[in-house]
Amino acid sequence: MITQRITKKGYIMIATVLVSMLFIFSPAIAFAEEPTSNLAVEPILPESQIGDITNYFNLNLDVGAEETLGLRIRNTSQEEIEVAISSHTAYTNVNGVAEHARETDDVNSTLQQHLGEHLIVPDIITLAPGETKEEYVTLIMPDESFTGLLAGGLRIREVEKEDENAAEGVAIKNTFSYVIAVVVSNERTSTTPELELLNVFPDQLNYRNVISATIQNYTPTYVNQLEVEAEVRLEGEEDILYQVHRENMQMAPNSHFNFPISLNGDRFRGGDYVLTMTARSGDHEWSWEEPFTIESEAARNLNREDVTIDTSINWWLVAIIVVVILLIIIIIYLISKQKKIVKLIEKESSSQDANSQESKTLE
Repeated sequence: MITQRITKKGYIMIATVLVSMLFIFSPAIAFAEEPTSNLAVEPILPESQIGDITNYFNLNLDVGAEETLGLRIRNTSQEEIEVAISSHTAYTNVNGVAEHARETDDVNSTLQQHLGEHLIVPDIITLAPGETKEEYVTLIMPDESFTGLLAGGLRIREVEKEDENAAEGVAIKNTFSYVIAVVVSNERTSTTPELELLNVFPDQLNYRNVISATIQNYTPTYVNQLEVEAEVRLEGEEDILYQVHRENMQMAPNSHFNFPISLNGDRFRGGDYVLTMTARSGDHEWSWEEPFTIESEAARNLNREDVTIDTSINWWLVAIIVVVILLIIIIIYLISKQKKIVKLIEKESSSQDANSQESKTLE
């Protein structure tokens, strides 16, 4: 009975220590309510605005002209906030979406004018609780005429502030932003969109293996309602290894993006492949067939980075291999030992026969 009581007490003490350690060494986690925007923004449209569009700037201006773009900004919160306005040039992201208010290092080489550089924005704005201000951005058109469209946008965001109520060691930053597109032209004439396939290569998206096909819009117009179908095969074979069909995409003027074809968790394997791709926008259609090669070394490097591929050591397989090797060694040892025994028996038998023959001779 005494032994049983001690054992139970021991279990209780161990459990208590483990739970205490769990609380001591667990990281601090702060929970916050779902944030809501502290900003309300609407454009103040100039007389040069085209059409009935009211949610972004759509302008047709002369070479070198200046235009003022107004923004009505309201602080909907009960606290003072700071607001920053930034200007950007439009590009197409990996999801096939025209981005009007973010930066990219991969600017398309066919883009002659960067609209973001022609928009002069004000400094940081301070808004009292509930206050509304009208701020203005200056648009200076390029000194040289251009065809088609230049596209970009304005990003209006609340300046980041650390949450003073956050737990120690945890910084929570809530940011809110509005995007208002800006599209300008010298002469609003229709431009026929044209696409081309620039490159096909093994790649990763969010640490997952994909085959990327770089599609370029080299014309100064949007490509709307873009639909893409793609298939990948081994060169010389008919079986489809990977395929994808996406719709309702949009490309910004003079931009490109890497269209991803997922491997669905498969490993890259070195070899020669062929991509077949068709893109459609309205009445326009483009088709490409492009061979490409995946090098073995590149495949290994990408496979190691793919989070869906288990690259850890398979200890069960290692154990099986070790057991098989040990069995082979034991079998070889037993066979070798058996051969030695047989030789020894044969030697003793030969010796006995010789002795028997010698005895008969003496008789």
